[in-house]
Amino acid sequence: MKLAEKFLQISAGSVLLAALLALASVPAIAAEKTTATIRLDFIIGGKHAPWYVAQEKGFYAKRGLSVTIQPGTGSADTVRAIGAGLADLGFADLTTMIVARSRGTPVQAVAQLGYVPTTILWREDTPIKTLKDLEGKSFAISPGQAQWFLMPAFARLNNIDYKAIKIQETAASLQPAALVARKADFIVMFRASNDEVAETAAAKQGIKLKRVYMKDNGLNIYGSSLIVKEGDVKRRPEMIRAYVEGTMEGLKYSRDHFDEALAIILKQKPELDKELTRIQLKNAVEEVFIPPESLESGFGYMKPDIMEKTVGVTNEFFDIGKKVAAGEVYTNQFIKK
Repeated sequence: MKLAEKFLQISAGSVLLAALLALASVPAIAAEKTTATIRLDFIIGGKHAPWYVAQEKGFYAKRGLSVTIQPGTGSADTVRAIGAGLADLGFADLTTMIVARSRGTPVQAVAQLGYVPTTILWREDTPIKTLKDLEGKSFAISPGQAQWFLMPAFARLNNIDYKAIKIQETAASLQPAALVARKADFIVMFRASNDEVAETAAAKQGIKLKRVYMKDNGLNIYGSSLIVKEGDVKRRPEMIRAYVEGTMEGLKYSRDHFDEALAIILKQKPELDKELTRIQLKNAVEEVFIPPESLESGFGYMKPDIMEKTVGVTNEFFDIGKKVAAGEVYTNQFIKK
């Protein structure tokens, strides 16, 4: 072989080797992430911190999910948006989702976030000493709210004559003020949300409130849940698994790193009242979102007997289209034990 040819071969080999070494030193291109929109149940408050924590700490991203988080305008609208494909993933009241399902909206629950967190609130100076004393009193409520349907169920379970209660139709946002201004005798609120709004409003006026939890008085059914479009359970299971696991990791992190979680939600939503947000988040992670079955069987796990009761109450008391079976409204397949 001529010297020139040998030199060219050596040079070509050196160039190839150098190119291979260079490629090896280049970081692998990150796998393309699935983009998804999460629609929450209502305007943002302290209880929504776990979703923003999961987003900021990378709990969704490490599972291949890139999310946009949207506030909601009520669980009914969130459920409709999921069913219509206007959002990919959601967080909403479970009974509201079951009603939508009964009317043909193709949605399912894939994780629970605690028992129904409704509380009955009244002023300490109101002559209400027992639940039976609610009879004859005025109740500030708006048709269509979950409370509109939950209160008759609660009344039956506690031998209260619901027909004896004076219904005072009041917009949801005005109900805490109506109680504080003595325009209504009692209201039904949601813990980790507007319950704290009412408590704060009352405290500013020097008014003390009494509180009864529906879940501790017979109405032990599930409250809010993570919801998805039914077809995506089979069509996009990895997206749903990433959502469930990422959100639950965000919930655990919020519980274990409370101050950081509070800072994250306030950074994302600086317009929020810091103290109210702190109380809402505290009550969410300590009282509402993590029932015993989540600790025992995996965060978000839905007990079949409680789901049967939840669906049964919805079928009996809510304005459903047709009765639904518990097995069609939920799945535990994405729960990490």
